[in-house]
Amino acid sequence: MALTILLARRHVISKELRLILAFCMVQFLCNLLSSFEIFTINGSNYWVYKLNTILSFTVILILFGKYLIPLKRSIVIIFVSVLLVLNIFAVIAGDGISAYNSNSAALSSFVIVSFCLYYFYHSLIRSSPEESIPSTAMFWCIVGLFTYYTGAFFIFISYKYLIETDPRTVSTLWKFHNLLLFICCSYISYGILCKDYQTT
Repeated sequence: MALTILLARRHVISKELRLILAFCMVQFLCNLLSSFEIFTINGSNYWVYKLNTILSFTVILILFGKYLIPLKRSIVIIFVSVLLVLNIFAVIAGDGISAYNSNSAALSSFVIVSFCLYYFYHSLIRSSPEESIPSTAMFWCIVGLFTYYTGAFFIFISYKYLIETDPRTVSTLWKFHNLLLFICCSYISYGILCKDYQTT
C-alpha cells in the first residue's frame, strides 16, 4: 500500500521521503523473497530476515543522519559496521545462515526507536510555535517507524526464549510482526496522501 503510493508520487516527493520509499521497497522485496521456497537455504529463509535487518537499518540511519537529526557520517558508518560485524559473528559463531539470531535485530530496533524519540524531541519540543511538524508527511512516516520498531524490539528480544519454550509461538509472533508492519505502512500512506509530501 505505502510502496504503491510512494512509487506513484516518486517524482514529487522530497529526498527524505525517497529513503522512506527505499525502506518500503526493502520490506516488500525481503518479505516476498522469504515466501518462496526457492530462496531457502537448508530449508530456512532466515538469511532474508538478516538481510532485511541490515538493509533497513542502513536506509533508516542514512535518513536520520543526512536529513532528520545532526549525525556525523562517521557515526552512521560505525553503527552500520557494528551491525554487520554482529551478524557476521553470529553466522561464524554457530548460528549459521539458516538460523535466526534476533539479538542484532533487537539492537537495530532499539537504536532506531532511540533516533525516533530524539527526532520527536528535536522537532516538537525545540521547534517554533509557527512550525506545524505533525502536518508534514515525514512526521507520520517517523510515527510509523517508531510504532513498528518499538513493537518489533519486544518481538526480537523475546524471540529466542519463546521459541525454546514453545516453538508454536513463532507463527503468532510473525503475525504480530506483520500487523506492526501494516500499521507502519498505514501511517506512511496517511502522511503521503494527507500531508505536505511535496515539501523539498
